Amino acid sequence: MTMVAMLRRLALSCYLAAALLLLVFLNAPLTGAQPLPWQLCNATAGNYTDGSAYQANIRALASAFPVKASASPALFAKGAAGTGSDVVYALALCRGDTNASSCSACVTAAFRNAQQLCAFNKRATMFDDPCILRYSDQDFLANVTDNRGRSGAFNANNVSAASAAAFDAASGRLVNATADYAAEDSSRRFGTGEVGFDQTYPRIYSLAQCTPDMSAAQCRSCLRDIIVQYTPRYFLGKPGGRIFGVRCSFRFETYSFFLGRPLLQLPDALSPAPAPAAATREGKFSPA
Repeated sequence: MTMVAMLRRLALSCYLAAALLLLVFLNAPLTGAQPLPWQLCNATAGNYTDGSAYQANIRALASAFPVKASASPALFAKGAAGTGSDVVYALALCRGDTNASSCSACVTAAFRNAQQLCAFNKRATMFDDPCILRYSDQDFLANVTDNRGRSGAFNANNVSAASAAAFDAASGRLVNATADYAAEDSSRRFGTGEVGFDQTYPRIYSLAQCTPDMSAAQCRSCLRDIIVQYTPRYFLGKPGGRIFGVRCSFRFETYSFFLGRPLLQLPDALSPAPAPAAATREGKFSPA
C-alpha cells in the first residue's frame, strides 16, 4: 500500500471512528452527530391520518419515483399526486456519480424512512449520500431557487495552525471551481474536483450539485449562497465539511468520497513553507 493510500485510509478512519461529525441545521444550533440518513420533519405544518387520501398519494409517489428518477439521464424526478387539499408535491435527486440501481434503491428507502421517521407529517425531507427526497402539501416545486431546509456536518478535527490558512485557501478555491463546473453542466448540474495539497493532506476532493431544472445562473447562485454562508461559520480550519440542500449541495474532504475520477483537476496548491528557525535572541548589557 502506498503512503498516499495509507494516509487516505487513516484520515477516513479518524473521520468515522472518532464520530466527529456535527449536524448543522438552518436557523438551529449544532446538535450531536447521527449517521445518515438525516431527516427534517415538520410536525407543525400539519399531519395526515392512516388510510387517508394524502397517505395514498405519498405511496403512489413512492411507487413511481424510484423508477422515474433512475430512468432519468439526470437521476431526477419531480411531480405531484392527488388533488385539492390532498395533493402531495415531491422531488428526488440522486447524486450524479450514482448508477441507476443505486438511485432507485435510495429513493425507495428515502420514502420508507420519511414515513417512519416523520410519521404522519405532511412535510418531510430526507438527506442521504446517494439521494435526497422532499415531499410536502405545499408546491415548493414552483420555485427552483427555494433551498430552505438545509442540513450539514463538519469534521471536528482541525488542520494544523501552520497550514490552516493555506488549506482554507486551497479548499475554498476547489469548492468554488467545482461549483462553477456543476453550474455549467447543462445535463446534470453536477461536478467533482481534486487538488493536491501537502504531505499531511495529499489531496483535497470536492463535489457540488444542483437540481437539473435550475439554470446555470440559478445553480451557481444557490451554491454561492451556501458556500458563503456556512464556510466562515463552520468550515475554516476543518479538513472536511458538507451542506445538504434540496436544490443545491456541496462537500469537501481530504479523502475520495465519490465514484470515478474527478471531473475537474486543479493545479496543485502551494503548501505552506516550513516555519523558519527561531532567530537568536541577544541580551543587551552594559560592561562593568
